[in-house]
Amino acid sequence: MIIDNKETNKILSDFYNTLNLNIKNIILLVLSYLYCTGYLVQAATLRNFGIYRLETLKFHYIEVGFTFSVLIALVTIIPVGCYLAHFRIRRKSNLPHFKIGAITYLINTYNLFLIITFFSIFITMKEWTYVLFQFDSNTLQIRLNHVMLLYLSISLIVLILFPLLERFVRKNLKSYKLIYNYIIEPFRIATVLVAITFDVVLLISFPWIGSLLLKGLTFIATSIMIITVIYVIGFYMNKLGDKRSFHVLACVGSVGVIVLLFICLNAYVYSVVRYIPMNRGGKLPITRSYLITTNKVFDTIPINKTITTENTKIGPVYIIEETQDYLYIAKECENEWFDDWASTFAIKKDVIQYIKNERITMGGPR
Repeated sequence: MIIDNKETNKILSDFYNTLNLNIKNIILLVLSYLYCTGYLVQAATLRNFGIYRLETLKFHYIEVGFTFSVLIALVTIIPVGCYLAHFRIRRKSNLPHFKIGAITYLINTYNLFLIITFFSIFITMKEWTYVLFQFDSNTLQIRLNHVMLLYLSISLIVLILFPLLERFVRKNLKSYKLIYNYIIEPFRIATVLVAITFDVVLLISFPWIGSLLLKGLTFIATSIMIITVIYVIGFYMNKLGDKRSFHVLACVGSVGVIVLLFICLNAYVYSVVRYIPMNRGGKLPITRSYLITTNKVFDTIPINKTITTENTKIGPVYIIEETQDYLYIAKECENEWFDDWASTFAIKKDVIQYIKNERITMGGPR
């Protein structure tokens, strides 16, 4: 049955009081969620590499879970939030060109969030210093970081100063419609074209981005489904007046969300996690390593090595995982990293004299 808002609010209030959601509990709940999702992502990733020994206590899982959650928010919560914010604010401000203004600001705002988040998670120094345009003289080069700074400057001007300018023109100038038609709107649409152009330049310059987007479609779709199911559950919970029906819907909906989250997590492992650098919660190698050992048993290991009378130098290799007793390594590979799971080798740490690590500066598997 349908009841009024007072009864519904009372049921919701009782439900929240049962959960006892104060600040401390919310922080613990968020950290627990990040840790559990990070553990599951790491476990699924490593087992695809043939690694089954996984340490239970590791703060690195929070970083992995945070990256996973940020990317879910990027394709679900952030665009919805941008949409609601711009349309509601613009409707209250009584500015002309309501729909065009709201849509252009929505595109610019979301694209800015998208670019900043994408750069912070995926882009390495190789891409950051990549030469996009080079003129006849080698001294004049336009790199990605130059274009990025220009794009950020234009976007911030449009999103911060332009709304102030619009309100000033609307309030103080009688010919505001003329200014809107021939100055403000053309400039605003031009900024949308600049944002789209910047996205296209990224796709053309770095082919791995297109591959990432195609492989990540399942992850994006399941992320959208999770948020949609949560919204639908919340909508119907707000309509139910029977406590029993309320709790049944909450339980059934929670199971559905957990199943979708598990599917989303596996899609993330298979399609996204190997594109994210290891220092940001992913499995893209950022260093190559050389292992120095005196144990002659490793002379037959099918990895590049240099054998001398004193020791054996194994490498270059990628260190995939480290536990208390073992190092799990994979051969350095350039082309197969994103298409298949690399073969790994387990080496006991006590037979290794030392490890030499080199930062990958030329892109690695990309």
